[in-house]
Amino acid sequence: MTNQFVQADEDIFHFLVFVHRALAKPFEDYFKGKFTSLQLNALCVLCASGPMTMSELAASLHTPRQQMSRMIEKLYEDGHIIRGLDASDRRKIRISVSEATAKYINEGRRKFDNALKSVMEGLSEEDYRDFNAAVRIVNRILTKIPQKE
Repeated sequence: MTNQFVQADEDIFHFLVFVHRALAKPFEDYFKGKFTSLQLNALCVLCASGPMTMSELAASLHTPRQQMSRMIEKLYEDGHIIRGLDASDRRKIRISVSEATAKYINEGRRKFDNALKSVMEGLSEEDYRDFNAAVRIVNRILTKIPQKE
C-alpha cells in the first residue's frame, strides 16, 4: 500500500473519530434517556427520507432485519412510528415518524444547531466557511455511494 493510501486511511479514521466526538455524540446526548442510538438513527433517517419499508430502513442503517423489526415494534408501541400501506403495492407496509416525534426530533436538532453555532463562534470566518463547504461536499459525495442491501 502506498503512502498516499495510508495517509487517506488515517485521515478517514481521524475524520470519523472527530465527527463522532464533536457532532454525533453531542447530538445523541440531546435525546439520551428517550431513544437508543439505533432508534435515534432510524427516526432521523425517516425524518430525512420520508416513509419507507422496514427492509429499506434496515438496509440504510446496515442493521439486521430481525433487530430492526423488534426496534420498530417498540417504537410503534410507544407511539413514535406510524404504519401505513404502500400506495403502489398494498402488500407492503411503510413506516414513518409520528407528528409528535418528528417535532421532538426537530426541536432537538434545533437545540443542537444552536449549541454547535455557539461552539463555532470561536472559529475564524474562514474556518467556519471551510467547515460548511466541507460538510456540503462530504454530503454530496456520500449520497453517491451505493448502499449495501
